[in-house]
Amino acid sequence: MLKYDIILDICNTHSLSATAEKYSYSQPAVSQIVKNFEKELGMQLFTRTKGGMQLLPGTESIISSLRKICYEEDNIKRIASRLTSLENGHIRIGTLQSISYHWLPDILQEFSEEYPNITFEITVGGSKKIQDKLQQNKLDIIFSSDYKLASNVSFYPLGSDELMVLTSRTHPLSEHLSVSIQDIANEEYISDVDKLDFEAGEILDKYGIQPQIRFYMNDDFAVQKMVEAGFGISILPQLLLYHTPFDICVRPFTEHFKRTLGVAFRNDTDISPAVQKLLEYVRNWEEIAVTL
Repeated sequence: MLKYDIILDICNTHSLSATAEKYSYSQPAVSQIVKNFEKELGMQLFTRTKGGMQLLPGTESIISSLRKICYEEDNIKRIASRLTSLENGHIRIGTLQSISYHWLPDILQEFSEEYPNITFEITVGGSKKIQDKLQQNKLDIIFSSDYKLASNVSFYPLGSDELMVLTSRTHPLSEHLSVSIQDIANEEYISDVDKLDFEAGEILDKYGIQPQIRFYMNDDFAVQKMVEAGFGISILPQLLLYHTPFDICVRPFTEHFKRTLGVAFRNDTDISPAVQKLLEYVRNWEEIAVTL
């Protein structure tokens, strides 16, 4: 199937030489692969232009089919890998930004000492993003809160995480030791990557608060920077705020809103030996996880 990969790469690069370099082939060898494939098809796929190799009109469906073939070939390899030993395991992990900084490195460092040949593909994102990818089978496990998990997902708790109020150093609320949820009712608000679809939004809705949202940010550090600059307040989890580099004021709510963090996985799909071993390890790690 390598010839299909080469054809697809030419579609992306529009260059025989670039594709040849990527696959450690000579340019004439790549050119011959294209010619042989076109001969098999009984038609021409590419034409040479000043912009490089371009697909001829009407050939897009052929390329789409090649992509499907290559995807299924990769899928076969993934399935085979799950049936092999831990020596060649691969784990796709989704994680919240806070956990990626403060828990995951320690977990994977200790796990990798025992299983050094297992490789990891890590996606950092908001709750919705990693939950969606888990449902799409693009991730094997996710480190997240237990909020809004689907019914086909199992969850192992690791610890609790309190939601905190962020203000600038000059904001009047910074003078409080704790902040009541009603104190932020009329404040301008900076929304994080999950907007108001998860815990913070539920809390605000429960107390009938409709925040005046000035900015929607897709990065939690950007949220803190905007708070520091005085554009508004925000609500973020305490775990994310440890050793924050920003000059902001962090206060707990008087009501003390908390969420439960842990590891989640689909219980309606097969789990590879590598993933199963990591889940076992994480459950043991739970014994030493500190409640925040």
